[in-house]
Amino acid sequence: MLDAAAEVSRYCPIMRSRLKGFWFAKYWSASGPLPRVRTVNLDWDGQCQEGLDFIDTPLDLMVGPVAEIVQVVGRSTYIVFRAHHAVTDGIGMLEFAQAFFKVLNGAEPVYYGSPVILEKMPPGNLAAIPPSVSAAPTPYPLAEVDPERVRRERIWRQLTLPGNDKKILLKVMLALSAMARGKDSGAVRLHMPVSLRRYVPSENTLANLFGMLRIDINVGDDEKVLVKKIKGAMADRQELPIAVNSVTSKLAFAFPLLVLHMLEKLAIKRLLGRPRFRCSATTSYGGTLSLQSFSTEHFTAKTVFGIPVSPLGTPLMVAIMSNENSTEIVVSANRTLISDESMDQLVQQLQTLIAGYGTRSRTTKTELQAVVNG
Repeated sequence: MLDAAAEVSRYCPIMRSRLKGFWFAKYWSASGPLPRVRTVNLDWDGQCQEGLDFIDTPLDLMVGPVAEIVQVVGRSTYIVFRAHHAVTDGIGMLEFAQAFFKVLNGAEPVYYGSPVILEKMPPGNLAAIPPSVSAAPTPYPLAEVDPERVRRERIWRQLTLPGNDKKILLKVMLALSAMARGKDSGAVRLHMPVSLRRYVPSENTLANLFGMLRIDINVGDDEKVLVKKIKGAMADRQELPIAVNSVTSKLAFAFPLLVLHMLEKLAIKRLLGRPRFRCSATTSYGGTLSLQSFSTEHFTAKTVFGIPVSPLGTPLMVAIMSNENSTEIVVSANRTLISDESMDQLVQQLQTLIAGYGTRSRTTKTELQAVVNG
């Protein structure tokens, strides 16, 4: 695996990135260390546990490495890929993992050496962005928060459904909107990160290139209506960046990381001390994946799933991936806002609603509330 990590880094140079310089002379360099490769002997079941250093340990942008490949060996074996979100996004992580397995299998991966970054994308359409929501309803009751004891860590649950459900993203979005709406009748705002690579189809890059769609879901909306809304938002180029080249963004990049970390702690304390969100949940879809792309002669992948980052600007983050055997849904929230028991109840509620969408093409407000409040 060490040799494969060194070889795949030739094709994925961004995984050797690190920040160099100071203040306005700060810049990205591809001269950082190779992705760290290590083996952890642990009887892990793939579920959320506190103290998993190969899941939650921070990666240092200045020193590196910014990426890590961990083989967790127990009764089952897991290969964990992780990287700093400033370097890549979910799509980039999947492509990096597939490139790694290509190297292990003696095949040549695609060269992801494009210099395209978020700051070089076409400007977004400010007029297409709907007015901000200041206090979106949450899909679970928020726990009482002690502002002096807020936590940065996430809590997450994995929900595995049999088969490859082509409409799973739509069902999850409808279910989350119903859970957040409860007995009310108003629209529910969901955020949906999407890849911006469609704007640069000739470029092969693992860079962090995602934009955000803002989708308002009304009572009575079904899958067809939701598809129409998503397509409309993308046609309006709503997901393209608006302020990525603003003076504020450039100043934030110039500040030393130590200062930014201090400001981040203050922002987290303020945000979680009195939580108010601009959306009710964020849903991310990684597409349908071939398990063969994550297998070797001596390692046969049974499934692939992604663990969302620790959410701060959203009360709930949901990452969805499908393969030929199953559909994987991983739900993540901040530990300050929800208990383990409430998280288990939320996932059970989500599963019940998803199952309901599988038996009818359209679900009425009354039926949704019967499931949510039952």
